[in-house]
Amino acid sequence: MRARLIFSILVASLILFSLITIGYSVKWMRVEPKVVEITPGAESIVRIYVGEEVKNQRVKLTILEKPEWINYSFSIQEAKTPFLSNLTIKISNNAPIGDYIIRIGLWMGKTLLEKENITLTVRREFTPPKLYFTNYTCPSTIVVGEKIPLNLSFKYVIESEAWIRVKILLDDQVETMVEFRLYGNGSIPVYRQITAPTEPRDIMITSIIEYFNPNNGTWIISDSKACRVTVTTIPTVFKIVAKGLPSNVEVNVQILILSQGSIIERKVSSNKEYEVDLSIYQPSGILVVVEDEIILSNNTKYVAENNLREIYVEPGWTIKIQFSYSTFYLLSMRVEPNDDILKILEKDEWVKRGSSFPISAPKILQSSSKKYVLSCMSIDGKMVNDTRILEIYSPHTITYKYVEYYKLSILSKVRLPSTLSSKEYFLQDLLSYVDESSGEYWVENGEVVKIPYRRYALNDYRFVPTGFKSNLKLEIHDDSASMIVNESGFIELYYDVEVRINIFVSYSKIEKIWREEWIPIGSRYKIQLSTLLSPRTIGERIELRSFKSDLNYEFIKDRETIILEVDSPGNVEIHINRYFQVRLYSIPLLDDMYPSCIGPPDLTEWNIGEDLTEIWVLEGTPLTCYFPEKIDNQMMSVLFVKGYAGNIEYTTPGLKLFYVKEPLTIRVEYRVVRYFQLRGRTDKGVFIGGGIYPEGARVTWRVEPQEYPADGFLGLLGFRWRALNSIGVEDLYGDRVVEIMWVLTPSINSPILQFFQLTSIIILSYIAYIYHKMWRVRVKAAMQGDEDIED
Repeated sequence: MRARLIFSILVASLILFSLITIGYSVKWMRVEPKVVEITPGAESIVRIYVGEEVKNQRVKLTILEKPEWINYSFSIQEAKTPFLSNLTIKISNNAPIGDYIIRIGLWMGKTLLEKENITLTVRREFTPPKLYFTNYTCPSTIVVGEKIPLNLSFKYVIESEAWIRVKILLDDQVETMVEFRLYGNGSIPVYRQITAPTEPRDIMITSIIEYFNPNNGTWIISDSKACRVTVTTIPTVFKIVAKGLPSNVEVNVQILILSQGSIIERKVSSNKEYEVDLSIYQPSGILVVVEDEIILSNNTKYVAENNLREIYVEPGWTIKIQFSYSTFYLLSMRVEPNDDILKILEKDEWVKRGSSFPISAPKILQSSSKKYVLSCMSIDGKMVNDTRILEIYSPHTITYKYVEYYKLSILSKVRLPSTLSSKEYFLQDLLSYVDESSGEYWVENGEVVKIPYRRYALNDYRFVPTGFKSNLKLEIHDDSASMIVNESGFIELYYDVEVRINIFVSYSKIEKIWREEWIPIGSRYKIQLSTLLSPRTIGERIELRSFKSDLNYEFIKDRETIILEVDSPGNVEIHINRYFQVRLYSIPLLDDMYPSCIGPPDLTEWNIGEDLTEIWVLEGTPLTCYFPEKIDNQMMSVLFVKGYAGNIEYTTPGLKLFYVKEPLTIRVEYRVVRYFQLRGRTDKGVFIGGGIYPEGARVTWRVEPQEYPADGFLGLLGFRWRALNSIGVEDLYGDRVVEIMWVLTPSINSPILQFFQLTSIIILSYIAYIYHKMWRVRVKAAMQGDEDIED
């Protein structure tokens, strides 16, 4: 009991300590809003934030104090912190007007943690009156210092008595104000006058109707009207007219009042009378100025005949002033191309409409290196004939188009070695005979000139272009040179002379090749026999037979080079033999060589190897080869598939004849079929399925018979010999021997097994009889025991 008491005291102390440290050291509850304004019959919601600083504490909200005509409800009244509860406050329709307090309490169990007060202000419901102006008039203009009359009226619809006021403002400043205390429906007229300013200007008069809201003590605008009034002086009128301008043109006009030093600027539409009202108080001198020039586009302008007028004016006068404009058009003279020589013809002139203007120009302008020829003349892009005088009724652009020409000189020259200078005149004459371009020409500027720049052949002589010299940029294209002529220039074309050398090459007496070589005259031409004797492909061999030429030459044997002295055209004859290598591949699996080939009787240099036979054969030699169809060899057969002699393919076997015209590889594509033996090894029965089969064959075998009775006592007992693998399938990829396994197994028809079965049945029947007898005894004993108990 003492321990339980101590435990209770400790628990109470902890709870008290928790309340002290938690309940009174933190803010448990926050209310928004704390002041609620409401009208009778309405409702409002107050948000209560509970336990924002304390977590997982179960608390409860209650109303500690409230007026009796208030109904309320919590969205959440009791829960674990933190949580938000909405307090709904509903006021009855007969609630009295005034300020009241609602006190909220927060409890943890029976302990009040915190209290919050809500101030409730009950106000009478205010219905805004309906107010609007029905009539509002004011003058558009007024003379300075005069009274401005204002006629206005407004209608009102008011459910309860209200204060109404009408304010009249002049440029946002209150000039006058009228207040009314009204109730019900009606209309009230209001007439007021305000004084206009003493200086001319535009003023804004605004009328505002307002009502007083007693709930918040403010005046509310219900309707407003405004009008603009121009305050003027006694007008002095200037009527200004601008003649001679298009209808859509506006002219800037400046009017200077000398006595006041003021300037009035206006825009006057052409051909229309424009009135300007001046505010002057005494006779004054007036200067009226219009624009001197009006340029509507780059090529049209209008010039005033007299743009300044000085006039004496008294107040109240009306004066009309007219200004006249003359039309001028821009006449532009241009030249093409834009060259310094031609620029003296370019100018721009403004010409008055209806006047005449000379437009003739020189036909030719020429210098030492170029000239200009007048090709045509255009007015505003339209070609015209030679017109000397032009009547001006619109702007024009006159373009004089000249064609620019440059002088171009072309000269062709032969270049020869010094050793052949004696032939220079002869060859220069030959060149002039075939040359197409030499001379002097006038070429139009920008024209692309194409001159022949090619080889000229004359019998056994040929002139080959090798270079040029020019101050122009040339581009070489195939057999011509082209340039864009944009300045005066010269071109010197240089040619080398070549002579024709005919080279005849014969191969193995069956092929002759003629080749034409153009060799620069005076040069030493090398014929590298090594290039002719070098094989073109692998398996080719070339040998020189003879050489002959009608030119002087030098033969260098160790270098296999012939050097010709080329001073005139000539011929060269070269005779060579060409040999090709023939490679014969035999079938490696056979003892004899297949395929086999034979040639002419003099073809004896066969180089026989193990699987390859080689021989060098003169081009054009015939060969005969034999491709056998089938070759049997021991446990395999070789079958012909295809035969090849170089690029020739044979799909049938037999003898094939062909001529050697290139290196050849003779071979045969074959298919080998191998054979394998299947045998069986068994102590009993007969193995069926053994024999010789081709590679990959699938063979099914078996043993007959598959069972044998055992001998002696085992046979008497019914035992039999049975083959474990009595049947099977073999895929032959080599020789195969199948071992047959025999095992001794009992037979169902054995007398011993039948005796054992009968004995088992007798024993089981006896056991069942004994068990049945014992069961009956126990049942009978049990029945007698029950009768004794009843007695």
